[in-house]
Amino acid sequence: MTAREPGPGSGPKGWPAAPEPPELHVLRMERLTFRQALAGDLPLLQAIRAAAFAPVFASFRALTGETVAALALARAETDQAGELARLASPASPEQLYVARLGSATIGFVTLITDPGTRIGEIGLNAIDPAHAGRGLGTMMYRWALAELRARGMAVATVGTGGDPSHAAARRAYEKAGFGPQLPAIWYYAAL
Repeated sequence: MTAREPGPGSGPKGWPAAPEPPELHVLRMERLTFRQALAGDLPLLQAIRAAAFAPVFASFRALTGETVAALALARAETDQAGELARLASPASPEQLYVARLGSATIGFVTLITDPGTRIGEIGLNAIDPAHAGRGLGTMMYRWALAELRARGMAVATVGTGGDPSHAAARRAYEKAGFGPQLPAIWYYAAL
């Protein structure tokens, strides 16, 4: 190799390559794999869900105030736990996958596909907060987008909150390749 021939990891004309995005460095050091969820996974997935969404539900209660939250959000955590249990059921039309780092389950993601419209959706998902800040959510969403594409989907959607507790999720979705968004606001009124 001469100074003018690019080699592995080198930039144009032999100049040093630009630094890698942090999530690519993490990907090379840690292998994130996915498999369909099994019945025995549910207790751990519920624990991950509860830990990951605790700040979200706290944020929702703070934003709506205790008077509204006491009624409007009274069952939110229980309902979400029930939704995850439904997703883990063999009868669910959605596909629930566990994200594994080595031999440890560190998260989950749900894929919803509609071959008629060719729209795929990333549904309920979470990464264990003990693994936050390492680019693993971005890697999970990139895997999900690739999986949806492989299943023939032409568009992918995902929903998330606009409050500060969802900021990391929004960044991870954007890093994974999501772009255009439709802002929405959910209003409450105490009666």
